[in-house]
Amino acid sequence: MARISATGTRGFTLVEILVVVAIAGIVLAVAAVNLLPSDEEIARREASLLALDLEAARDDAWFGGRPTAVSLSEGRMRVLRLASDRSWSPVPGRERRLPDAVQVASLAIDGREVDPREVLVFLPDGLGIPFRVGLTVRGLPKAVEGDAAGAVRAIVR
Repeated sequence: MARISATGTRGFTLVEILVVVAIAGIVLAVAAVNLLPSDEEIARREASLLALDLEAARDDAWFGGRPTAVSLSEGRMRVLRLASDRSWSPVPGRERRLPDAVQVASLAIDGREVDPREVLVFLPDGLGIPFRVGLTVRGLPKAVEGDAAGAVRAIVR
């Protein structure tokens, strides 16, 4: 509550100003926690985004009736479709650059380690070959796995 001094000017007491500053500090502290995610939160988000990209490629194969592949080389995630001449061609609009903090550390297909630059193929029959994409996100190990039933999930322990 503003006070009127003996000279007739209005002002706030020191206690009122300190209360306002304390409340503003608390609000800023809560906002900073939500606006600046931790490395763990970023790693979980990036693994989940890659899992969604792989699910979308799997769905393209299932619903499009043609094999679809994903390439995770050169810091990019590319979706490829098998053309009539038996070559892989990029699907327009289905490429994204992986953030610098995301590194593809390993790729295992059907339990066998392969070069991470290999393509991961999804067939239109709805059955999948088990795979595991090992990631390092800001130094934290994460993975995306797919099973024989076609389920894809981020491993974010």
